[in-house]
Amino acid sequence: MKDQHWAAWEKCLAVIRDNIPASSFRTWFEPIVPLKLEGNVLTIQVPSSFFYEYLEEQFIDILRKTLRMVIGTDAKLEYNVVMGNTASSNPLTVNYPTANKT
Repeated sequence: MKDQHWAAWEKCLAVIRDNIPASSFRTWFEPIVPLKLEGNVLTIQVPSSFFYEYLEEQFIDILRKTLRMVIGTDAKLEYNVVMGNTASSNPLTVNYPTANKT
């Protein structure tokens, strides 16, 4: 099913929305675009490396717990970070796996 990444991400957002302040949700989660779900790996696109770093610093616990609830205990998250001019039709992107913090 082509749209299962969207469905999985929407389920994650519903949980996250209930657990963080509305202003944080709007700032840090509304701009995220789910790109694909392959097996247990969800790839999301974020607008910058700063955005990626902030999510990893401030929200990794809730992201990890929510992904495990929605996708399964072996769920993983990858980031597709847009680099440079986002107005371009072919922006440069860099993929990052989620940090392996315990």
